[in-house]
Amino acid sequence: ANQMAIYAILRKIQILVNFSSKRFGFYHSIYKGSADNGNVNEYRTTYEKMVTSTTANYTGTFDKHTVGAMVGFEAEKNKTDYVRATGSNLAVSTIHTVSTAGTQTSAGYSWGNSMVSVLSKLDYNYDERYFISGSYRRDGSSRLSKQERWGNFWSVAGAWNIMREGFMSKYSFLSNLRIRASYGINGTLPSDNYGYMSLMSYTSKYMGNPGGTITTVTNDKLSWETSYNTNVGIDFGFFGQRLRGTVEYFNRDSKNLLQDVPISMVTGFSSTLRNVGCINNHGVEVELSGDIIDSKGWLWSAGVNATFLRSEVKELYGGADIIWYDPTSSDSRAQYVYREGQSTLAFYGYEWAGVDKTNGKNVYYVNDPKNGKAGDFEYNGRGATYDYNNANYTIIGNAVPKVYGGINTSVSYKGIALSLGFTYKIGGDLYDGAYMDVADDGYYWERIRAKSYYNNLWTPDHTNGTEPRIEGVDLDDPQQYSSRHLFNASYLRLKNLSLAYALPKAMTRKAFIENARLFFTASNLWTIAKYKEADPEVSEYGTRGWETPIGKTFVVGVELKF
Repeated sequence: ANQMAIYAILRKIQILVNFSSKRFGFYHSIYKGSADNGNVNEYRTTYEKMVTSTTANYTGTFDKHTVGAMVGFEAEKNKTDYVRATGSNLAVSTIHTVSTAGTQTSAGYSWGNSMVSVLSKLDYNYDERYFISGSYRRDGSSRLSKQERWGNFWSVAGAWNIMREGFMSKYSFLSNLRIRASYGINGTLPSDNYGYMSLMSYTSKYMGNPGGTITTVTNDKLSWETSYNTNVGIDFGFFGQRLRGTVEYFNRDSKNLLQDVPISMVTGFSSTLRNVGCINNHGVEVELSGDIIDSKGWLWSAGVNATFLRSEVKELYGGADIIWYDPTSSDSRAQYVYREGQSTLAFYGYEWAGVDKTNGKNVYYVNDPKNGKAGDFEYNGRGATYDYNNANYTIIGNAVPKVYGGINTSVSYKGIALSLGFTYKIGGDLYDGAYMDVADDGYYWERIRAKSYYNNLWTPDHTNGTEPRIEGVDLDDPQQYSSRHLFNASYLRLKNLSLAYALPKAMTRKAFIENARLFFTASNLWTIAKYKEADPEVSEYGTRGWETPIGKTFVVGVELKF
């Protein structure tokens, strides 16, 4: 249910009240007649969400001054309940309910979170020339302990529309010139609802009595991850906006970074959620577009945008490295390290040196921090080994690209319109966990290997092979976390194509149709990539597994408006 009320207290003041409440659930039952003399599983999940907000808004204009203000209060509550009941050895085959089962088990959980916020905002502009704004909010969340629950977040921003200045009249070629800057603080909460608490799971039993186990480590000092954001930009346009663009510098310092970190197994746990340090992301975004041809019904426009990003770990509390794994998969397919002065997405593992042409064995650089030539033998002037156990982990790659963005162009003439949209990425590495599975040396002997693996396999007759010799059954998995399946992530992709034709209105109106448009759209038609074994368009973590790749799509349609 959603309810909204607007109250006009004075001519320039409005109070807006919103309330929404949602409750929905899922239920399904699975029956297996051939299992355990009849087996039935019943699942029920219920979700509840309630949100309320009340804001007071003011807008006033005095001569060339315009002022806007807002104060408000928000509250949100979420709850999820889950129950599973299982029964086996059913009395009869025609009644599929747990209550008729000879053996019954059940499980369930209930969790939730809530947050309250006080917020405010103030906007001012003079003559659409000078703009100043500021905001402040105070948030409290149940996901943190009482002493760390509240966070204060604010921002200030300003802009100067230079085109409104009198002295700009002599620069007729300029159609837009605006400078803007902002600084603000925002917060990020832990994803876990009870990450600061030591929780018990009561799923164990002993002699018919209930029992439980501790499932998380307490950390009542867990706090908001706080980001300090700076943005400075300029918007410009020339020749009546025939050529237009934006250049913006951004900088974000994130402190009290939230991260699962490994801890001693003596505690009974492998990791715990902590505030671990500070990272910095900074760079420049550039966007340029223009109308190349605008004459006699022809319009050809084109644009390009690029983001140059640098990301660095500035400080780790305690100074020690933190090893972590790809959060987008359950198999920890890639390994990373947080290390002061290095990228925030630094791949961490063994540095693979290639294949020894004389015997087809894998070669790994030892990377002894005290002696670069230490190892079982020298390879390319560096200490190396055939056994990865004799090598050391090192930073082997970086998932952050040097630059990424898009290119677009469109042409139209007398109702016909064609548009193309490209995406690209230059630099950065891609870790292909799926190819690692199908380019195995014998450890997973039952797997079907990739054709490209066989084409590049080392053999006594093909000593230039880039893949090591294959073993019948290799009792030691040589893949591990290494640079062997780390590849260049650069690509250029035709992301979208659209071709449309709008029929003349003189024709369509005879059929009582106001507008008629025929169109064809397609996506992901064409890709150029340095690495050709996989879809290069992956997540920000730069990894690929067995996810369904992005496919080509084609749509043909007719759009009618009466």
